[in-house]
Amino acid sequence: MMSRKSLTYTCAVLAALGLSACNSAESPMGVTKKDLPAAQGTAAAPGAPAPAAQPGTTAPAGTAVASGAAQPGVSRTAKLRFAPIVGAPIAAATPLSQRLSALAKAKGIVLGTAADTDNTHIMKGYFSALPDGNQTTIIYVWDVLDPAGTRLHRIQGQEIVPGNGTDPWSTVPPKVMESIADKAIDGYLKWVSGAKT
Repeated sequence: MMSRKSLTYTCAVLAALGLSACNSAESPMGVTKKDLPAAQGTAAAPGAPAPAAQPGTTAPAGTAVASGAAQPGVSRTAKLRFAPIVGAPIAAATPLSQRLSALAKAKGIVLGTAADTDNTHIMKGYFSALPDGNQTTIIYVWDVLDPAGTRLHRIQGQEIVPGNGTDPWSTVPPKVMESIADKAIDGYLKWVSGAKT
């Protein structure tokens, strides 16, 4: 059972996420724990191990153009930019951003910057960490937007990690954030391979 303090915190976080995500008439989050599939745990997607990000890599995701051949199904005309992460502190967003950038490059996704005028898609991630008994639930939503900000696709899920504390983000290890990055890139690739860009 949630304490009054936890319930107040949860409502404040969800309200902040909802307000910061406004870009259409639809509900920006549009997701609750009940709407999500069972937690996937902290392991990477099967068959896709999550190697650690390069220690010297500090540039945010979306700051380079991938080299090499594109993966099958990835349109060569698609160019993806990552918008700033909403809701996660820097300590949690850093391994996520590093993994997004490294995996996108490895998968042949062309990455753009905010200054580029030819981005075809923008991915914006919204995060919340909710204490729940002796564990913390991380809820994430990735919106794939067109350059005008219209949502084209949504990738969402949750992860559960053991532990709780005053700051629920303090219980979230980098491997969990890297796993979320893997799922975001995989979800984007599955969607874009069937989308007209």
